[in-house]
Amino acid sequence: MRVKVSWPRGSVVVAVTAGLVFGAAAPAGAHRGVLPTLHHDGRGTVWLTLAWDDGHPVTEPGLAMLSAIGDAGTTVPVTALRPLPHDPATLPLPGALAAGDWTVTVDVAAPGVGYCSARLHVAADGVPQTIPCATPAAGATAAPAVRPARGLSGWLIGALAAVAAAGLGALWSHRRTKRRPALRVAPRRP
Repeated sequence: MRVKVSWPRGSVVVAVTAGLVFGAAAPAGAHRGVLPTLHHDGRGTVWLTLAWDDGHPVTEPGLAMLSAIGDAGTTVPVTALRPLPHDPATLPLPGALAAGDWTVTVDVAAPGVGYCSARLHVAADGVPQTIPCATPAAGATAAPAVRPARGLSGWLIGALAAVAAAGLGALWSHRRTKRRPALRVAPRRP
């Protein structure tokens, strides 16, 4: 007679162990928001650059909305800023601002949330400006954190933990079923 291993008990052990191993870890690459920096060449060309609030570079395509109001009453309606094909963290304004003083407002929607409002002076002989719109957190200015290497090592450790948990669950279940006395079937008498 074969001894059956109780897989429901073993799978519960595996599920609980996997939940403890994988559920307790915080995401390593989590970012809270972006720090936008507004740039202009002094003659009307405006662009935005993005960095994560912890100092890491943005590698995902960004999306922001820009609007501007000139002191002369001229307005630039809400305009989508889309990333350059070769640089996902640089978002240029299509077109240029006319000469004058402008209040520019930018709302960043992706890959994180950010906000910027700044005054720009545009003239034929204008001076380029770079305006950081928010200060980074105190810990981010000291030294950018080194991102843990992603790769096979994390997956390998997780796979080994899952296999070990499954093996322990099967062993525990098998040992419990071995302790039970086997049922003896009496031979049939005709």
